[in-house]
Amino acid sequence: MNRLPRLTPSRRGLAKNRLLLLLMSVLVLCAAALGADGLASGERSSERASGERIAPQRWSEKYGSLYSQKRLTWKEKGIPSVGMSPIVIPAARSAALSGDARLLSAPIEGKSSVVQLANDQAWVEYDVDVPSDGLYAIALTYIPLKGSFSPIQVGVRLDGDYPYTEARSIQLFRSWKDEPFPPRTNENGDQIRPSQTELSQWTERALTDPNYMEEGPLRWPLTKGRHKLRIESVLDAFALAEIRLYAPEPVPAYEETVKRDQVKKNDAPSGWSMLLEAEQMDRKSDPSVQIQASNDNLAVPASNGKIHYNMMGGFRWNRGGQSADWTFEVPQDGLYYIHLKYMQNFTRDVYTYRQIRLDGRVPFSELAAYAFPYGRQWRVDALSAADGKPFAFYLTRGKHTLTLDAAPSPTMVAREGIRTVMDDFQELNRTIGMMTGIKNRNMVDKNRDWNLAEMMPDLGGQAASLADRLQLQIESLQKLYGNSVQSADGLRAVLQDLRDIAEEPNLLAKRPPEMWAQNIEKMSQFADGLARQPLTLDQIYVTTSPERTVKPPGQWAVLKDWTVNFFRTFSPNYKYYGRRDPEGIDVWVNRGRDYVNVMQQLADESFTATTGIKVNVNLMPNANQLILSNSSGREPDIALGISEGMPADFAMRNSLVDLSRFPDYNDVAKRFHPGTLMPFQYDGGVYALPETVSLNVMFYRNDIMKLLGVKPPETWDDMLRLLPTLKQKGYDFFYNKGNYVPIFLQNGASFYTPDGAQSGLNTAEGFKSFKLWTDLFKVYGFPTEVPSFYMHFRNGDIPIGVSDYNTYMQLLVAAPELTGLWNIAPIPGVRQPDRTIARWSGGSLSSGIIFRSSERQDDAWSFLKWWTSTEVQARFGNEIEMLNGVEFRWNTANVEAFKRLPWPKETAGIILDQWKWYKEVPNVPGGYFTGRELNFAWTKTVLQNKNYREALEQAIFQIDSELKRKQKEFGFVDEDGQQVRKLQVPDLKQPWEGGGAP
Repeated sequence: MNRLPRLTPSRRGLAKNRLLLLLMSVLVLCAAALGADGLASGERSSERASGERIAPQRWSEKYGSLYSQKRLTWKEKGIPSVGMSPIVIPAARSAALSGDARLLSAPIEGKSSVVQLANDQAWVEYDVDVPSDGLYAIALTYIPLKGSFSPIQVGVRLDGDYPYTEARSIQLFRSWKDEPFPPRTNENGDQIRPSQTELSQWTERALTDPNYMEEGPLRWPLTKGRHKLRIESVLDAFALAEIRLYAPEPVPAYEETVKRDQVKKNDAPSGWSMLLEAEQMDRKSDPSVQIQASNDNLAVPASNGKIHYNMMGGFRWNRGGQSADWTFEVPQDGLYYIHLKYMQNFTRDVYTYRQIRLDGRVPFSELAAYAFPYGRQWRVDALSAADGKPFAFYLTRGKHTLTLDAAPSPTMVAREGIRTVMDDFQELNRTIGMMTGIKNRNMVDKNRDWNLAEMMPDLGGQAASLADRLQLQIESLQKLYGNSVQSADGLRAVLQDLRDIAEEPNLLAKRPPEMWAQNIEKMSQFADGLARQPLTLDQIYVTTSPERTVKPPGQWAVLKDWTVNFFRTFSPNYKYYGRRDPEGIDVWVNRGRDYVNVMQQLADESFTATTGIKVNVNLMPNANQLILSNSSGREPDIALGISEGMPADFAMRNSLVDLSRFPDYNDVAKRFHPGTLMPFQYDGGVYALPETVSLNVMFYRNDIMKLLGVKPPETWDDMLRLLPTLKQKGYDFFYNKGNYVPIFLQNGASFYTPDGAQSGLNTAEGFKSFKLWTDLFKVYGFPTEVPSFYMHFRNGDIPIGVSDYNTYMQLLVAAPELTGLWNIAPIPGVRQPDRTIARWSGGSLSSGIIFRSSERQDDAWSFLKWWTSTEVQARFGNEIEMLNGVEFRWNTANVEAFKRLPWPKETAGIILDQWKWYKEVPNVPGGYFTGRELNFAWTKTVLQNKNYREALEQAIFQIDSELKRKQKEFGFVDEDGQQVRKLQVPDLKQPWEGGGAP
């Protein structure tokens, strides 16, 4: 029985409906089999002609496969791990070089005759004679060259092919160090996070899984005889000195090492102990692995209410492969024990894993992925076996290096299992969409019944199978962690939905696709969460005693510290926001503390040293403080990090300085795209300078585009021709429903009349633009609810879409497995009569302003000029990226400074191409109604099925009413509604050609 409300048709009508459904299903399947003729490439591939959807996570089944799958195949075939002497290949002994690879004779850090791969897609190839069939490991001796601050990424081909998916992009980490250490302190006694210094040194590193989901080095299958080995540069420049093929030695179990060490002499002095402060790392693989400041006195040394960097790691030390080294020295040969003071309070009931190495090697298999359990308090534990017995390490006299690598490998099986469930669930959901034609929640008719169980007899069985597989993964995690895994409640909710579908398959047609997308999102987020391995370390003890010499803070210590901290909050200096020198100009910054510290340092070193003007750079946690400071008359001289709408609001109320009145303003303005100045112009004045800009670009998965035989669209017409191909294969195009600006601007619409008195949307261009915007979702089926384009793009079910800078950084940092498989392009535009393509688009801005109440406006202008200059912006961008990692890349609005930041050349060129079409909506009194009413009109048209003209006309009426009311408030219109003076609304007609090439 159908449990949902239904309309019961007559038997004849029911039969007719079933016949129509059957015919429609046949037509849908035929259409999928035939493919679409309106492809951007005009080519028909065998995959498209077959009508088979290429599952995004399974593209490797046709073009390679995951390493884990290959490894199982090798095991089934009985391919052995070889035992042999290493094969060493000097880099200079290459068989072939690409045109942009060079053999260098001049030495680099003591090594000569090395190969330089300075550009992406450069490669070098070698002939390798292999003595026997087997699985080999490969290690490279390399040195990073000047580039970005992210890990180098290389691809490896054997005989012209990638042996598995992971071979397309393998990470080679750089080496970093905090300098100076101990950190400097400011005038308040707070420590300042030290800069990151890259250690330019040759490193030998085995090629490993880029996600570190596999223990040990990757294996490479080779048969006896000659092979071609190609090393490709995927991201960032490096030099190669040597390649080594070798047989990895199996890591023994602890019991084996104990037997081996028992025969050795133990001269370790009784009672000897050495303390290592975890924050004092000798080397780390990533700037993101940072020292941290505790908010309590339970970490050592105690902070006592100050910012004191007394621990390391935390959530920033969570990605597979991120490592840290500590060097220590023992007095004699003998047995030693290692104790760690740590906290792992990030995800309840989940372990964090670390690979632990001594002198570059994992001493025994139990340390290949050592588990740190969840806990809310500091713990001090020896590295121990499962039964709690501490491990004894035999160390020779002298220096040794302890290394901890984030190692998510124990979660690999569960992650891959959840991903396969997710992919098959996506496939099932799309099949239902093709059967019913339901693409979004607006197309669901609750008064109509679908007999999906009859149309797809195995539907219930498929859902039950997915539920069983998901249940298996949950059980495997419970076994791994030894508890109920409360963090998996999202998976259990998905599991219950699948059970409901298995019991009543017709539920699928009653629930909109967005609901199933949420389930896919839950699975994807949980799988990604399993890969994150955060851990905080405070101290490391190397001792000759298995018993811990230091106890963790007890309950009384915790209570005492909490009490002291509570009373400390009543101190006026509890929160230190910055310097308070009465002779300095005050600069409030709406960014994090690290940004403020770097800005203060640069200002002291460069600005004050040159001009003599002292500067107080202060942290402003919330930009709304400016409103309170304005009303209380306690404004700063300058505020930075201000969103694009706020300067115009303050300018309307006569609170800001018109920057265009300064004699050298025009020279300063040349640093920026004219479109980035538009939101800051009001009534003929300019009231802010842009700091950062987040542009819209088009992202696309070039692997999926290649499989579909299509190219990224140049225009919206191209996109509409591409859409049937995407839809027939079960894919979608992402476009944020709130991003209406590009569509209106590209079609020639203006948001306001030239005097700003009325909305400019009451034109043919305005109605045409609004219709296209709403048709994208109402007619062409763009998804209206996409919680995370990044997630869907990474999974592959939305392989193309328009997004911003944040998505680029997410993909660059958090999706290393997609390196080389995605790219960006300018957003689709509208072809003009002269055949050019108008790609007008906006993007969020942050800015700097000077308050009218400042008594030092000229000094403030000098600082703002200095801060937005090319040299300072480039230096600050590089400093903040070195300090926090590539995910903190500074998206400066200064075009020349942008070119000096470590962007890949091809990427920078695409961004600059889009940048010249930058234009935002100007700010006018009452302009906030434009966005609000347009979104209301979109909702009425798309979600409530209203007539688009009627919805837009209502919006225009409301916008005009608010504009008139606000113009009366600000003196542009008198009480009788007569215009007293005209507002000057800025506009930009032609793209800016001042950006140039990168």
